[in-house]
Amino acid sequence: MNFFKDLKARVEYLFVLAAFKLMGHLPYRSFRSIGRIFGTILYYIPGFGSLCCVNIHAAFPEKDAQEVRRIARGSMENLVRTICEFFWACAHPDEFEKTVDLTNCRACAEKGLRMMENGTGAILVTPHLGNWEFAGRILSQLFHYRMATVVKTARNPYLDRLISSGRSAGDVRILHSKGAARNMKKALDEGYTIGILIDQNTRPRNGGVFVNLFGIPVPVSRAPAVLARSRNRYIAIGTAIRTEGKFNAILRELPKPAAEYESDEELIQALTDITEEFIRMAPEQYLWFYRRFQYIPEEVSPEVRKRYPSYARVPSRRFFSMKAKMAQLKAMARKED
Repeated sequence: MNFFKDLKARVEYLFVLAAFKLMGHLPYRSFRSIGRIFGTILYYIPGFGSLCCVNIHAAFPEKDAQEVRRIARGSMENLVRTICEFFWACAHPDEFEKTVDLTNCRACAEKGLRMMENGTGAILVTPHLGNWEFAGRILSQLFHYRMATVVKTARNPYLDRLISSGRSAGDVRILHSKGAARNMKKALDEGYTIGILIDQNTRPRNGGVFVNLFGIPVPVSRAPAVLARSRNRYIAIGTAIRTEGKFNAILRELPKPAAEYESDEELIQALTDITEEFIRMAPEQYLWFYRRFQYIPEEVSPEVRKRYPSYARVPSRRFFSMKAKMAQLKAMARKED
């Protein structure tokens, strides 16, 4: 890292660190107002609110423009509040339990602990809904799960260490997404529960598979299915939806054991169906600020194709095949020669 990049990274780190300290001193109830103010600002930034709106319209074509805008603004507010609450929880771990209602989580969480007595580990899947940072924290801090969370490495190394320190509170191991497959399997074999965000675009050549979300095919990582089906590991999907003054922690296992699913696609579709059900509970708390419907499969019907947002496209063959990528690299090498 050169001098100017390092200086920029340090300035960003100091700014976030100051916010980190500030959120730790603010009362929890203040985050609602902070979310409303800064979420509204984000909504009106060009490309922010509009991206949320086109995604919401794709998922809920039956909703009118006014309702779509309301959900989009709520999504921006939820994003700001999630960031504030993440910093607050790091500073107040003892008060965290008071913010969570475990009624819809306890039975499934306790069953998971019993199922893991064979030492195979378990898998927790969660979408970017409510406060997604709290999903793993609930299991690790309130149910004493040994958690290993898969995260993307931040480009800023100083911020990466700061954020990772907050996520690793308690017995939580951080697994960076680059080259995570081997580390995930190792952690599972050691009895850890792997926390994975389910709603991210994963290219088929990198282990993704297309499944339907709101009736629209999207690429999702098949890693949860591969890891769960191999040894019939316990797998559940959870979320922490914000209610008035508390979070409704929801944890649900799949309709049948992982080993009974005939394919990875079938299991991932089951997870995605529950994800959609969760999002419908509180669409204004979902992270719509993401090009979730970016890739259009070639074989999709004209009716479904019309539902994709304007930014979506049919990807090239190398999106699907590692062989295509290697052929391209070899062609480039020949040109350089």
